[in-house]
Amino acid sequence: MPSLIQLVEQTPLFLITLDQQGKFTGLNPAAEKCFARRTAELLGQPFTTVLDPFSHAKAALMLERTLMEGSVTDWELDHVQPGAPPILIGYTTTVLQNAAGEFGGIGAIGRGLSRQLELTARLADTNQQLEGALLQLEKTYTQLKTTQTQLIQSEKMRSLGQLVAGVAHEINNPAGFVANNLADLARRMPLVQTLFEAYAPLAAKADPAESARLRAAEAAVAISYLWQDLPDLVHESQAGIERIRQIVLSLRNFARLDEARLKESDLNVGLRSTVQIIRSQCHDRITLIEELNTLPKLWCNPGELNQVFMNLLINAMQSIEQQGSIWITSCVDTGKIVVTIRDSGSGMDTQTLARLGEPFFTTKPVGTGTGLGLAICFGIVAKHHGQLTFKSQLGQGTSARVEFPCLG
Repeated sequence: MPSLIQLVEQTPLFLITLDQQGKFTGLNPAAEKCFARRTAELLGQPFTTVLDPFSHAKAALMLERTLMEGSVTDWELDHVQPGAPPILIGYTTTVLQNAAGEFGGIGAIGRGLSRQLELTARLADTNQQLEGALLQLEKTYTQLKTTQTQLIQSEKMRSLGQLVAGVAHEINNPAGFVANNLADLARRMPLVQTLFEAYAPLAAKADPAESARLRAAEAAVAISYLWQDLPDLVHESQAGIERIRQIVLSLRNFARLDEARLKESDLNVGLRSTVQIIRSQCHDRITLIEELNTLPKLWCNPGELNQVFMNLLINAMQSIEQQGSIWITSCVDTGKIVVTIRDSGSGMDTQTLARLGEPFFTTKPVGTGTGLGLAICFGIVAKHHGQLTFKSQLGQGTSARVEFPCLG
Protein backbone atom coordinates (compact mmCIF):
# COMPACT_ATOMS: atom_id res chain seq x y z
CA MET A 1 0.00 0.00 0.00
CA PRO A 2 1.59 3.32 -1.03
CA SER A 3 2.46 5.57 1.87
CA LEU A 4 2.85 9.32 2.27
CA ILE A 5 6.55 8.82 2.91
CA GLN A 6 6.89 7.12 -0.49
CA LEU A 7 5.14 10.05 -2.12
CA VAL A 8 7.53 12.53 -0.51
CA GLU A 9 10.57 10.48 -1.46
CA GLN A 10 9.49 9.58 -5.02
CA THR A 11 7.57 12.64 -6.24
CA PRO A 12 9.31 14.75 -8.92
CA LEU A 13 8.11 17.84 -7.07
CA PHE A 14 10.64 19.65 -4.91
CA LEU A 15 9.58 19.58 -1.22
CA ILE A 16 11.49 21.66 1.34
CA THR A 17 10.97 22.94 4.87
CA LEU A 18 12.49 26.11 6.34
CA ASP A 19 12.63 27.69 9.76
CA GLN A 20 11.46 31.20 10.56
CA GLN A 21 14.80 32.65 9.44
CA GLY A 22 14.50 30.94 6.05
CA LYS A 23 17.08 28.23 6.74
CA PHE A 24 16.75 24.65 5.53
CA THR A 25 15.30 22.12 7.99
CA GLY A 26 14.56 19.40 5.42
CA LEU A 27 14.22 18.54 1.74
CA ASN A 28 13.20 15.50 -0.31
CA PRO A 29 15.35 13.58 -2.86
CA ALA A 30 13.92 15.54 -5.82
CA ALA A 31 15.05 18.79 -4.22
CA GLU A 32 18.49 17.30 -3.44
CA LYS A 33 18.89 16.32 -7.10
CA CYS A 34 17.74 19.72 -8.35
CA PHE A 35 20.01 21.67 -5.99
CA ALA A 36 22.90 19.22 -6.54
CA ARG A 37 23.50 19.29 -2.78
CA ARG A 38 22.88 16.65 -0.10
CA THR A 39 20.48 17.32 2.74
CA ALA A 40 23.29 17.23 5.28
CA GLU A 41 25.09 20.03 3.43
CA LEU A 42 22.04 22.28 3.29
CA LEU A 43 20.54 21.83 6.78
CA GLY A 44 20.88 25.11 8.63
CA GLN A 45 21.91 26.96 5.47
CA PRO A 46 19.84 29.90 4.16
CA PHE A 47 17.39 29.13 1.37
CA THR A 48 19.19 31.75 -0.74
CA THR A 49 22.23 29.43 -0.86
CA VAL A 50 20.64 27.61 -3.81
CA LEU A 51 19.24 30.72 -5.50
CA ASP A 52 20.57 32.95 -8.23
CA PRO A 53 21.58 36.32 -6.69
CA PHE A 54 18.89 38.09 -8.69
CA SER A 55 16.22 36.04 -6.85
CA HIS A 56 17.44 36.70 -3.30
CA ALA A 57 15.25 39.74 -2.66
CA LYS A 58 12.22 38.04 -4.20
CA ALA A 59 12.75 34.93 -2.03
CA ALA A 60 12.93 37.08 1.11
CA LEU A 61 9.66 38.74 0.14
CA MET A 62 8.07 35.34 -0.53
CA LEU A 63 8.97 34.10 2.97
CA GLU A 64 7.82 37.37 4.53
CA ARG A 65 4.46 37.15 2.77
CA THR A 66 4.12 33.50 3.79
CA LEU A 67 4.60 34.38 7.48
CA MET A 68 2.12 37.25 7.21
CA GLU A 69 -0.61 35.56 5.11
CA GLY A 70 -0.13 31.88 5.95
CA SER A 71 0.59 30.80 2.36
CA VAL A 72 1.48 32.10 -1.11
CA THR A 73 1.35 30.59 -4.61
CA ASP A 74 3.08 30.96 -7.96
CA TRP A 75 6.34 32.54 -6.82
CA GLU A 76 9.00 31.94 -9.48
CA LEU A 77 12.66 31.88 -8.42
CA ASP A 78 15.86 31.20 -10.38
CA HIS A 79 18.14 28.50 -8.91
CA VAL A 80 21.85 28.16 -9.62
CA GLN A 81 23.10 24.95 -11.20
CA PRO A 82 26.78 23.98 -11.46
CA GLY A 83 28.00 24.35 -15.03
CA ALA A 84 24.53 25.12 -16.39
CA PRO A 85 22.16 28.09 -16.76
CA PRO A 86 19.86 28.87 -13.80
CA ILE A 87 16.66 26.82 -13.59
CA LEU A 88 13.30 28.50 -12.91
CA ILE A 89 11.12 26.90 -10.21
CA GLY A 90 7.60 27.94 -9.21
CA TYR A 91 6.81 27.67 -5.47
CA THR A 92 3.71 27.35 -3.34
CA THR A 93 4.41 27.84 0.39
CA THR A 94 2.48 27.45 3.61
CA VAL A 95 3.09 27.95 7.34
CA LEU A 96 3.39 24.61 9.19
CA GLN A 97 2.09 24.05 12.73
CA ASN A 98 2.97 21.39 15.29
CA ALA A 99 0.46 19.29 17.23
CA ALA A 100 0.02 22.09 19.77
CA GLY A 101 -0.90 24.56 17.00
CA GLU A 102 2.37 26.45 17.36
CA PHE A 103 4.59 27.63 14.52
CA GLY A 104 6.52 24.68 13.13
CA GLY A 105 8.26 26.17 10.11
CA ILE A 106 7.56 26.91 6.47
CA GLY A 107 6.78 24.24 3.88
CA ALA A 108 7.33 24.81 0.17
CA ILE A 109 6.43 22.78 -2.91
CA GLY A 110 8.39 23.58 -6.05
CA ARG A 111 7.94 22.57 -9.67
CA GLY A 112 10.37 23.15 -12.53
CA LEU A 113 9.01 25.45 -15.22
CA SER A 114 11.50 24.56 -17.96
CA ARG A 115 8.89 22.76 -20.09
CA GLN A 116 6.43 25.64 -19.90
CA LEU A 117 9.21 28.10 -20.67
CA GLU A 118 10.28 26.01 -23.65
CA LEU A 119 6.73 26.04 -25.06
CA THR A 120 6.43 29.77 -24.43
CA ALA A 121 9.80 30.33 -26.12
CA ARG A 122 8.67 28.33 -29.15
CA LEU A 123 5.51 30.40 -29.44
CA ALA A 124 7.51 33.60 -29.02
CA ASP A 125 9.90 32.43 -31.72
CA THR A 126 6.97 31.70 -34.03
CA ASN A 127 5.54 35.16 -33.39
CA GLN A 128 8.96 36.68 -34.10
CA GLN A 129 9.08 34.80 -37.40
CA LEU A 130 5.63 36.16 -38.25
CA GLU A 131 6.67 39.71 -37.42
CA GLY A 132 9.81 39.29 -39.49
CA ALA A 133 7.79 37.98 -42.43
CA LEU A 134 5.37 40.90 -42.15
CA LEU A 135 8.21 43.42 -42.03
CA GLN A 136 9.84 41.76 -45.01
CA LEU A 137 6.53 41.78 -46.84
CA GLU A 138 6.02 45.50 -46.16
CA LYS A 139 9.60 46.22 -47.22
CA THR A 140 9.13 44.17 -50.37
CA TYR A 141 5.89 45.97 -51.14
CA THR A 142 7.59 49.37 -50.78
CA GLN A 143 10.29 48.22 -53.18
CA LEU A 144 7.64 46.92 -55.57
CA LYS A 145 5.91 50.31 -55.60
CA THR A 146 9.15 52.01 -56.66
CA THR A 147 9.77 49.38 -59.31
CA GLN A 148 6.17 49.60 -60.49
CA THR A 149 6.48 53.30 -61.33
CA GLN A 150 9.43 52.58 -63.60
CA LEU A 151 7.72 49.60 -65.23
CA ILE A 152 4.50 51.50 -65.91
CA GLN A 153 6.41 54.19 -67.81
CA SER A 154 7.97 51.54 -70.07
CA GLU A 155 4.76 49.44 -70.31
CA LYS A 156 6.26 46.43 -68.55
CA MET A 157 3.46 45.45 -66.17
CA ARG A 158 3.96 41.80 -67.07
CA SER A 159 7.51 41.94 -65.71
CA LEU A 160 6.12 43.40 -62.50
CA GLY A 161 3.61 40.56 -62.34
CA GLN A 162 6.40 38.02 -62.57
CA LEU A 163 8.28 39.79 -59.77
CA VAL A 164 5.18 39.87 -57.53
CA ALA A 165 4.44 36.21 -58.19
CA GLY A 166 8.03 35.28 -57.27
CA VAL A 167 7.94 37.28 -54.04
CA ALA A 168 4.56 35.80 -53.13
CA HIS A 169 5.91 32.31 -53.73
CA GLU A 170 9.00 32.93 -51.58
CA ILE A 171 6.89 34.28 -48.72
CA ASN A 172 4.27 31.53 -49.06
CA ASN A 173 6.77 28.72 -48.46
CA PRO A 174 8.05 29.69 -44.96
CA ALA A 175 4.61 30.97 -44.02
CA GLY A 176 3.19 27.56 -44.96
CA PHE A 177 5.70 25.79 -42.68
CA VAL A 178 4.74 28.02 -39.76
CA ALA A 179 1.01 27.59 -40.45
CA ASN A 180 1.34 23.78 -40.56
CA ASN A 181 3.32 23.71 -37.31
CA LEU A 182 0.75 25.91 -35.59
CA ALA A 183 -2.09 23.72 -36.83
CA ASP A 184 -0.28 20.64 -35.52
CA LEU A 185 0.31 22.35 -32.18
CA ALA A 186 -3.36 23.38 -32.00
CA ARG A 187 -4.38 19.77 -32.74
CA ARG A 188 -2.08 18.24 -30.13
CA MET A 189 -2.88 20.62 -27.27
CA PRO A 190 -6.43 19.28 -26.71
CA LEU A 191 -5.00 15.74 -26.71
CA VAL A 192 -2.54 16.66 -23.97
CA GLN A 193 -5.29 18.40 -22.01
CA THR A 194 -7.59 15.37 -22.42
CA LEU A 195 -4.84 13.12 -21.12
CA PHE A 196 -4.31 15.42 -18.15
CA GLU A 197 -8.05 15.46 -17.40
CA ALA A 198 -8.14 11.65 -17.62
CA TYR A 199 -5.95 11.57 -14.51
CA ALA A 200 -8.53 13.58 -12.56
CA PRO A 201 -10.51 10.51 -11.34
CA LEU A 202 -7.30 9.07 -9.90
CA ALA A 203 -6.77 12.25 -7.91
CA ALA A 204 -10.32 12.05 -6.61
CA LYS A 205 -9.66 8.54 -5.25
CA ALA A 206 -6.51 9.57 -3.45
CA ASP A 207 -6.52 10.16 0.31
CA PRO A 208 -7.02 13.75 1.50
CA ALA A 209 -3.33 14.43 2.00
CA GLU A 210 -2.42 13.21 -1.47
CA SER A 211 -5.32 15.14 -3.00
CA ALA A 212 -4.14 18.28 -1.23
CA ARG A 213 -0.63 17.82 -2.56
CA LEU A 214 -1.94 17.27 -6.10
CA ARG A 215 -4.03 20.40 -5.88
CA ALA A 216 -1.01 22.30 -4.59
CA ALA A 217 1.07 21.00 -7.46
CA GLU A 218 -1.55 22.14 -9.99
CA ALA A 219 -1.69 25.52 -8.31
CA ALA A 220 2.09 25.79 -8.42
CA VAL A 221 2.08 25.67 -12.23
CA ALA A 222 -1.17 27.64 -12.56
CA ILE A 223 -2.59 24.81 -14.66
CA SER A 224 -5.95 26.48 -15.26
CA TYR A 225 -4.28 29.63 -16.56
CA LEU A 226 -1.92 27.53 -18.71
CA TRP A 227 -4.78 25.66 -20.43
CA GLN A 228 -6.59 28.96 -20.91
CA ASP A 229 -3.63 30.92 -22.26
CA LEU A 230 -2.10 28.41 -24.69
CA PRO A 231 -5.07 28.32 -27.14
CA ASP A 232 -5.08 32.14 -27.23
CA LEU A 233 -1.36 32.27 -28.03
CA VAL A 234 -1.75 29.73 -30.83
CA HIS A 235 -4.87 31.50 -32.15
CA GLU A 236 -3.04 34.86 -32.28
CA SER A 237 -0.15 33.25 -34.15
CA GLN A 238 -2.56 31.65 -36.64
CA ALA A 239 -4.27 35.03 -37.13
CA GLY A 240 -0.87 36.52 -38.00
CA ILE A 241 -0.23 33.79 -40.56
CA GLU A 242 -3.69 34.35 -42.06
CA ARG A 243 -2.86 38.05 -42.38
CA ILE A 244 0.29 37.16 -44.31
CA ARG A 245 -1.71 34.82 -46.54
CA GLN A 246 -4.28 37.51 -47.33
CA ILE A 247 -1.59 40.07 -48.19
CA VAL A 248 0.20 37.59 -50.46
CA LEU A 249 -3.13 36.70 -52.12
CA SER A 250 -3.84 40.40 -52.66
CA LEU A 251 -0.43 40.88 -54.28
CA ARG A 252 -1.02 37.95 -56.61
CA ASN A 253 -4.55 39.11 -57.48
CA PHE A 254 -3.24 42.60 -58.16
CA ALA A 255 -0.57 41.36 -60.57
CA ARG A 256 -2.92 38.76 -62.20
CA LEU A 257 0.00 37.23 -64.06
CA ASP A 258 -2.22 34.40 -65.26
CA GLU A 259 -4.88 36.77 -66.59
CA ALA A 260 -2.92 39.05 -68.89
CA ARG A 261 -5.42 38.44 -71.71
CA LEU A 262 -8.98 39.73 -71.97
CA LYS A 263 -11.52 37.67 -70.06
CA GLU A 264 -14.75 38.00 -68.08
CA SER A 265 -13.91 39.33 -64.64
CA ASP A 266 -15.57 40.72 -61.49
CA LEU A 267 -14.17 44.21 -60.84
CA ASN A 268 -14.94 43.89 -57.13
CA VAL A 269 -12.25 41.19 -56.82
CA GLY A 270 -9.60 43.54 -58.17
CA LEU A 271 -10.89 46.44 -56.07
CA ARG A 272 -10.70 44.41 -52.85
CA SER A 273 -7.17 43.22 -53.63
CA THR A 274 -5.97 46.72 -54.49
CA VAL A 275 -7.55 48.20 -51.35
CA GLN A 276 -5.90 45.49 -49.25
CA ILE A 277 -2.50 46.41 -50.69
CA ILE A 278 -2.93 50.15 -50.19
CA ARG A 279 -4.32 49.77 -46.67
CA SER A 280 -0.89 49.26 -45.10
CA GLN A 281 0.16 52.72 -46.34
CA CYS A 282 -2.82 54.45 -44.70
CA HIS A 283 -1.95 53.47 -41.12
CA ASP A 284 -4.29 55.26 -38.67
CA ARG A 285 -4.28 58.47 -40.69
CA ILE A 286 -6.71 57.52 -43.46
CA THR A 287 -9.90 55.47 -43.18
CA LEU A 288 -10.83 53.31 -46.20
CA ILE A 289 -14.59 52.78 -46.57
CA GLU A 290 -15.73 50.12 -49.06
CA GLU A 291 -19.28 49.97 -50.42
CA LEU A 292 -19.08 47.32 -53.14
CA ASN A 293 -22.33 46.11 -54.69
CA THR A 294 -22.81 43.03 -56.85
CA LEU A 295 -21.56 43.66 -60.39
CA PRO A 296 -22.00 41.79 -63.67
CA LYS A 297 -18.86 40.36 -65.27
CA LEU A 298 -16.81 42.70 -67.50
CA TRP A 299 -14.77 41.64 -70.54
CA CYS A 300 -11.43 43.16 -69.60
CA ASN A 301 -7.77 42.80 -68.73
CA PRO A 302 -7.95 42.52 -64.88
CA GLY A 303 -4.27 43.40 -64.34
CA GLU A 304 -4.55 46.66 -66.27
CA LEU A 305 -7.71 47.73 -64.45
CA ASN A 306 -6.07 46.94 -61.12
CA GLN A 307 -3.32 49.32 -62.22
CA VAL A 308 -5.96 52.04 -62.75
CA PHE A 309 -7.53 51.46 -59.33
CA MET A 310 -4.11 51.50 -57.66
CA ASN A 311 -3.17 54.80 -59.30
CA LEU A 312 -6.45 56.47 -58.33
CA LEU A 313 -6.19 55.23 -54.73
CA ILE A 314 -2.59 56.45 -54.40
CA ASN A 315 -3.58 59.88 -55.73
CA ALA A 316 -6.49 60.03 -53.28
CA MET A 317 -4.24 59.03 -50.38
CA GLN A 318 -1.58 61.61 -51.30
CA SER A 319 -4.18 64.38 -51.47
CA ILE A 320 -4.97 63.93 -47.75
CA GLU A 321 -2.37 65.79 -45.73
CA GLN A 322 -3.52 64.81 -42.22
CA GLN A 323 -6.59 62.81 -41.16
CA GLY A 324 -9.15 61.85 -43.77
CA SER A 325 -11.22 59.20 -45.52
CA ILE A 326 -11.44 57.51 -48.89
CA TRP A 327 -14.70 55.98 -50.11
CA ILE A 328 -14.58 53.14 -52.68
CA THR A 329 -17.95 52.26 -54.19
CA SER A 330 -19.15 50.08 -57.04
CA CYS A 331 -22.61 49.69 -58.55
CA VAL A 332 -24.62 49.40 -61.77
CA ASP A 333 -26.11 52.70 -62.96
CA THR A 334 -28.19 53.06 -66.14
CA GLY A 335 -26.67 50.04 -67.82
CA LYS A 336 -23.10 50.84 -66.86
CA ILE A 337 -20.65 49.40 -64.31
CA VAL A 338 -19.53 52.32 -62.16
CA VAL A 339 -16.56 52.48 -59.78
CA THR A 340 -16.13 55.66 -57.73
CA ILE A 341 -13.13 56.61 -55.60
CA ARG A 342 -13.79 59.72 -53.53
CA ASP A 343 -11.47 61.36 -50.98
CA SER A 344 -11.67 64.11 -48.36
CA GLY A 345 -8.36 65.62 -49.46
CA SER A 346 -7.30 69.08 -50.55
CA GLY A 347 -9.15 69.05 -53.88
CA MET A 348 -8.22 70.87 -57.12
CA ASP A 349 -9.10 74.13 -58.86
CA THR A 350 -10.74 74.21 -62.30
CA GLN A 351 -7.45 74.88 -64.12
CA THR A 352 -5.79 71.78 -62.63
CA LEU A 353 -8.92 69.69 -63.20
CA ALA A 354 -8.92 70.61 -66.89
CA ARG A 355 -5.34 69.40 -67.40
CA LEU A 356 -5.74 65.96 -65.74
CA GLY A 357 -4.53 63.22 -68.05
CA GLU A 358 -2.05 65.37 -69.96
CA PRO A 359 1.24 63.47 -70.29
CA PHE A 360 3.93 64.81 -67.93
CA PHE A 361 1.51 67.17 -66.15
CA THR A 362 1.76 66.76 -62.38
CA THR A 363 0.89 68.76 -59.27
CA LYS A 364 3.43 66.89 -57.16
CA PRO A 365 6.83 68.30 -56.15
CA VAL A 366 9.73 67.87 -58.56
CA GLY A 367 11.20 64.38 -58.28
CA THR A 368 8.08 62.75 -56.79
CA GLY A 369 5.76 62.56 -59.81
CA THR A 370 6.26 61.85 -63.53
CA GLY A 371 2.90 63.05 -64.81
CA LEU A 372 2.31 59.74 -66.61
CA GLY A 373 0.12 57.89 -64.08
CA LEU A 374 -3.25 59.42 -64.99
CA ALA A 375 -2.34 59.54 -68.69
CA ILE A 376 -1.87 55.76 -68.60
CA CYS A 377 -5.14 55.36 -66.63
CA PHE A 378 -7.09 57.32 -69.24
CA GLY A 379 -5.56 55.15 -71.96
CA ILE A 380 -6.41 51.85 -70.21
CA VAL A 381 -10.01 52.90 -69.50
CA ALA A 382 -10.49 54.09 -73.10
CA LYS A 383 -9.10 50.77 -74.40
CA HIS A 384 -11.87 49.03 -72.41
CA HIS A 385 -14.51 51.30 -74.00
CA GLY A 386 -14.98 53.10 -70.69
CA GLN A 387 -14.82 56.64 -69.39
CA LEU A 388 -12.79 58.22 -66.56
CA THR A 389 -14.04 61.54 -65.16
CA PHE A 390 -13.17 63.71 -62.16
CA LYS A 391 -15.05 66.17 -59.97
CA SER A 392 -13.23 68.35 -57.47
CA GLN A 393 -13.24 71.63 -55.55
CA LEU A 394 -10.47 73.19 -53.51
CA GLY A 395 -10.81 72.09 -49.89
CA GLN A 396 -13.70 69.72 -50.75
CA GLY A 397 -11.86 66.63 -51.94
CA THR A 398 -11.93 64.82 -55.29
CA SER A 399 -14.16 62.16 -56.82
CA ALA A 400 -12.91 59.87 -59.63
CA ARG A 401 -15.61 57.98 -61.56
CA VAL A 402 -14.82 55.05 -63.86
CA GLU A 403 -17.61 53.76 -66.13
CA PHE A 404 -17.74 50.66 -68.33
CA PRO A 405 -20.61 49.40 -70.49
CA CYS A 406 -22.24 46.18 -69.21
CA LEU A 407 -21.85 43.01 -71.27
CA GLY A 408 -24.73 42.08 -73.51
